[in-house]
Amino acid sequence: MGLTNFPNGVTSFGIPVFGGLPPTFGNVFFVDYRNGSDDDDGKTPESAVKTLSTAYGLCISNNNDFILIDGDSAVVETAMIDWSKNRIHVFGCDGGSHLGVGHGARITMDVTTAVTDLAPVKVTGIRNTFTNCKFESTNTLDESLYGHIEAGEFTTYNRCSFIKITDLDETGAADIVAEGDGTTYYECEFGAATILTSVARPTMLVDKIVGSTGMLDNNFKDCNFIAYTSSADKFFIKVAAAGDGQRYSMFRGCAFINWSLAAGGTTMTSAISAPASSELQMVFDANTIVVGCTDFATATNNVGVHICAAVPTATTSGIAVNAA
Repeated sequence: MGLTNFPNGVTSFGIPVFGGLPPTFGNVFFVDYRNGSDDDDGKTPESAVKTLSTAYGLCISNNNDFILIDGDSAVVETAMIDWSKNRIHVFGCDGGSHLGVGHGARITMDVTTAVTDLAPVKVTGIRNTFTNCKFESTNTLDESLYGHIEAGEFTTYNRCSFIKITDLDETGAADIVAEGDGTTYYECEFGAATILTSVARPTMLVDKIVGSTGMLDNNFKDCNFIAYTSSADKFFIKVAAAGDGQRYSMFRGCAFINWSLAAGGTTMTSAISAPASSELQMVFDANTIVVGCTDFATATNNVGVHICAAVPTATTSGIAVNAA
């Protein structure tokens, strides 16, 4: 047996590599946008395919196949990937596991023409996982308003980031649409402090864009929501309408940071917006941090919003306030 055994997982001398990646029952495919070719089979780094869409096409649903992305360049897709297959696991390989937006394994989409290209990736399958990847979009197509769409069931995102770089003046745009059932986000980052939005564009939009159920039973652990805006009416999380979310979503140790001190930036009125008759309970634990917002939510948009923290002062922990 050679030093590396790809058919039964990515291992070296039988030990899982790539940040503790476990062995897999399925196949392993490699994506290398700079050196790969979509005419290859993707089974080795030397025969890597060029795009994530091609690797996805090679995967078998419910086979627990792995896709490894070389993190030395962005993977540019020419059409939205409609990710309807189940149990496929994507791992970005760039020498580390990033918190924030520094991922080398980036999935992006430039200007396209199809009205169905809503985002680079739309996930609707079951039990897929994505680790150490950045989802971004620079598409200026009128319909392409989102950095990512999560509408699957039991999807897991580990240390991923999401950003819509264009449509900074479009209220209907968002860095991510979150309408998944049982989705888990570990140490992910939504939005960025590097681009200035000028309208009430939400960072995370809870809306039935592609599905019929909306957000159900989501969990967010140690995630960052980041903004840089000139609009006081922007929200980090916006539930578009009653019924777009149901049951619960739990936020543990999450930070909501608006870079209001920068030139052109302003303080946001509210971090969260949920309309009257909302059916989603959003619970934020006592380790929640909010910066650059006047209120977490106001009386006109706080239905189902619960934060487990005392009213803060400059000398206590909890929600961050300006030091006295």
